[in-house]
Amino acid sequence: MTTNVMMAAAQRTLSKTRVIVFALKAGGTAKTSSCTSLAAILGERGYRVLVIDLDPQCNSSQVLGYSKFRPGQLGITEVIKEEIALSEAVVPARYLVGEIDPQNPDADEPWDEIPNVYIIPGNSAHKEIDDAERLLNDPAYADTYWIRDGLAAMDGQWDVVLIDCPATYGRATVTAFVALDKTVDGEVLPPVLCTYKEAGAVVKLEQKLAEIRELRKYVVKGIQPQMKRVLVCAAPNASYGTAEHRKTLGEIQEEYAEILLPLVHWSGEVPKIYRDECPVPIFAPNSMPAGEYRKVATALGFTPLAA
Repeated sequence: MTTNVMMAAAQRTLSKTRVIVFALKAGGTAKTSSCTSLAAILGERGYRVLVIDLDPQCNSSQVLGYSKFRPGQLGITEVIKEEIALSEAVVPARYLVGEIDPQNPDADEPWDEIPNVYIIPGNSAHKEIDDAERLLNDPAYADTYWIRDGLAAMDGQWDVVLIDCPATYGRATVTAFVALDKTVDGEVLPPVLCTYKEAGAVVKLEQKLAEIRELRKYVVKGIQPQMKRVLVCAAPNASYGTAEHRKTLGEIQEEYAEILLPLVHWSGEVPKIYRDECPVPIFAPNSMPAGEYRKVATALGFTPLAA
């Protein structure tokens, strides 16, 4: 890489795109359902949305139409290996509207595109998808700033970028945190279930973000990931929840009262997103979770854009 190119990369900023990183070191916390639901709602409201699926389980990819890759299709693994730029892996998000023909699984007919929503998907069948941490720690491949620089190269192309992270604070998740420097309108948003374990995980997330902000190598670059709000999912309602759930919800509401987003209550609709390969607001637009995620979108400042 020439000196001029290196200087240009170091000076890249992301000032025209909002970034929301869905992260929490706990599995099954509604990161994917929250990410994909908000993506569909923001697209519906006229925002240009990019989803980045960093989780090796590739759940957001499944919900947004890429449970299987076509031969030759590229995704997040090829970006990590620096075989392609981040922008080259972008594809339109879509949802399943019909049966897939087993004789012609690559046919486009069963799919409709989600307006204004795009994704950088992960291929769950890729032989190296589970080795992302190893690849990211290999000096031959992408460094810590690959998401930050890749998004900066597309600055202004997207109104908002939503990043679905794995349930760890390994190198993949840290690269998402590092994208949140002082030029970015962004935040780390933890979706939290109403259990003692999840509530404790939020405290550990705050500690991890503070640790990153204090590292000198990030301080000099203005890296400032912040947890500005908390999203409670699968909150207990009249027909669901134990005394433990309700107690934990009360504790979360007391601790994070000033930054708590509207609650998303438990619903049997949410688990269907994987079988239906479709976000909740599209297959069940009038359901309780779809309505509550719309309230969350508004609370985040994403009111409908004028036509």
